[in-house]
Amino acid sequence: MNGIRPSSGAKACLVCGDTRWSEVRSYASPDVYEKTVGVTAEGYWRQWVKCDGCGLHYSRYSRGDGVLDDLYRADYRDKAAAWRGGASTRDIFAKVIALPPEQSETKERVAWIKGEIAALEAAGIVKRRAGARRLLDIGGATGVFAYEFRDAEWLSHVIDPAETGRFLETDHGIPYRQQDYAPGAFDAPFDLVSMIFVLEHLREPEAALRAARDDVTAGGLLYIEVPDALAFAHKPPEDDIFCSCHLWMFDPLSLTALIHRAGFEVASLRRTTTRRGHLALRALAVRP
Repeated sequence: MNGIRPSSGAKACLVCGDTRWSEVRSYASPDVYEKTVGVTAEGYWRQWVKCDGCGLHYSRYSRGDGVLDDLYRADYRDKAAAWRGGASTRDIFAKVIALPPEQSETKERVAWIKGEIAALEAAGIVKRRAGARRLLDIGGATGVFAYEFRDAEWLSHVIDPAETGRFLETDHGIPYRQQDYAPGAFDAPFDLVSMIFVLEHLREPEAALRAARDDVTAGGLLYIEVPDALAFAHKPPEDDIFCSCHLWMFDPLSLTALIHRAGFEVASLRRTTTRRGHLALRALAVRP
């Protein structure tokens, strides 16, 4: 199927601006996330399409753009939600940080990032600032990444709209801001800002990256991790990676283009499979 559904209006590609697309797959009823916020089957449609101009995959849908916003403030990490299995954010945190390194996706991720930073410093691409370095994890209310990343050299901070992440500050001393992301929520810029499986949820990912640039010190770093569009060739249509919460599926070219447009330079990019079997892209970028 090519073209545009008349009821949805023209929606230009995030990366190249082309309005032509080809349908990759479609869904005729709301998924569990949409049902949680009251989306019904009446008049419902949702589809994943591929831009005919540059190949970016993106989601089109009949629901209003802001329908899922409240999901991230409450239900998304609520232990009563159908996808949570009765576990609270604090429960999941305790379980995950107890995993040995060979079983921990987060420990492996932290080791990769710190190894890449060390390599960039050794190559003279990044200069290490004297004193303690600061990390801001955007959308990290589960707290695992911020907790595992901090050490004698790094101080972690988290910003997320969910109330469930407040235990990070009370229990573990990790400064936490419960709010939608906006730069300047903390008192100083950061040496590293991370967005781990965040961009695919945002209606305006480029705007979020441009805002994050204001929180990164000159010569500082941005870490992005997103689902890889290779999933369309390797995962079944019902896989959660294609859920209604995800709006974009990037490949290396489209992710690099987006990061560059936001004012960063990609220094390292890797395709990977996480310990949970997710196909993902990792990018570490420098603010010039």
